[in-house]
This record gives sequence, structure tokens and C-alpha cells, in this order.
Amino acid sequence: MKNKHQKLLSWYKAKGCTLNCEINLDRLFETVKERERFDAKWKDFIDSHPDNKKVYKINDNILSYKSEQLIPTKTNQRPPLLLVLGNPATHSVESGMFFSFKNNKKEQRFWSSILKPAGVLDLPFEPGLSIEKLNKQRRDVLFNLKYDSPYCIGLSVIISMPSAPGGPWGGVAGVQKLIGAKAIKHLEKEETKRVLECAKKFVTPKGVVIAFQKNAWNNLCSKNDSGYELKLARAGKLKGHLKGKPAIPLFCVPPTRLSGPCSRVLEELV
Repeated sequence: MKNKHQKLLSWYKAKGCTLNCEINLDRLFETVKERERFDAKWKDFIDSHPDNKKVYKINDNILSYKSEQLIPTKTNQRPPLLLVLGNPATHSVESGMFFSFKNNKKEQRFWSSILKPAGVLDLPFEPGLSIEKLNKQRRDVLFNLKYDSPYCIGLSVIISMPSAPGGPWGGVAGVQKLIGAKAIKHLEKEETKRVLECAKKFVTPKGVVIAFQKNAWNNLCSKNDSGYELKLARAGKLKGHLKGKPAIPLFCVPPTRLSGPCSRVLEELV
């Protein structure tokens, strides 16, 4: 029997850029069959990345996990720019930093091939440090606004559930494969509330929200804005306003896997 007083999705801020989240599976799934399909897929999903077991726990009808959101509490004269991605990579959540450094200590292309050439953000990088110290340095400079940028940068995701960075269970598609198309629509409604709550606190009318992914655009755009099409995103023509906040512009760029077009359109839009 479903408890109507329990939220489908709950979250609270933890240390650094970590969000602790809980999903009530009784509220997420409408039928017993949906829950059974989820249970049958769960092992394959968890086994798809070694860090999944570190960030996820299931206790009866409660799915608990760690996610990420990086919103600085400090402010300055720079206009805020909220970057909304699809969902977190599990290894980045476990590392405590968006797009964490790889084992070879190379920067993820999000920083080096998208934001930096677009003139949006240039972060300090000391390759001699350990991976843990590199991630901590990156997190600290973002929270303390100690970087080269015309903007004050915030980072969020439209789907809080982390997954492998690629493969059959990777990205938002992997989460949808796990919970199903109906359930992801239910989840998106709650996730949208979370992101809008975040934007309300962080983004002023001088700021902008940038969607990097289809689900992010479709859930955050106003009802009269165009629906997501990759060709429109590549042409820099997905421009609108944040849902319920007509004073705040919302733009959409191509997905991060298309780093060249993504960086080019981002530079044009901002």
C-alpha cells in the first residue's frame, strides 16, 4: 500500500558537492510488474560500474544514493551561469567532483574541450598533484570563485541517479532502461522541482541557465519554447526561458559527447 504522505524523491546537501538522495520505489512505480522489472535489472545495472555499489543502497522500498550538485554560496559581480547536465557519472560522484580527473590525471573534455575554448571557464590545473588533490583543488576553486571566467558557475543535473559513463547502462538512457519510460517521467517531475529550486536561489535575472542534454531542456523550458531537436541544438536555435521564471533565459547546447559543436554553440550563446 502506497504512503501518499511520503515523497517520491527526497534530497539534502551533504559535504562538498555531494547530494544525498532517496527515491520511494512504491511511489515511483505504478504497478507490481514495473517493480518486478526493476528488480530483475538491478544486478546488471549495479554491476555495470564498480563504483555503483559504493553510491547505491536499497532497503525495502527506499533506494538511497549519492548524487552531485555544485552551487557556490559566495557571490560576486559576475552574472551566474547554471550548467545543467544529464545525470552524474558514478565515478565522479564517488570522487566528490563533477567530471573528476581520470587515472592518467588528464582533464575531462568537459573542462578542457568545451568550457575553456568557449571562454566560459578556465580552471587552474597542477598535473603533479594526486587525483584526490586535483579533484579537491577543482572543487575548492569552484566553491570559492577563484577561477578565470566572466561568470559565476554552478553545476547541476536533471536526473540525480548516477550511472556508468558509457555502455548499455550509461547516462540517462541507462537510468531509463533500469526504471522504465513511465517511471522516468514521474521522476523527472520531481527532479525538475529540485533544479528549479536550485535555480531560484542561484540565478538572478542577469544570469542564464544552460541545458546540455535533451531531458534537461524538455523539462526546464517554458511551454511555448521549441521541443528538443539535435539539429536545433547544433544550430544554436534552442533558446527560451526557464519554466516559471520568464526573466531567466534558458539555452540548450549539443550534448557533451559532441565536444566541438557543444563548445562552439556555447560560445555563441553566452
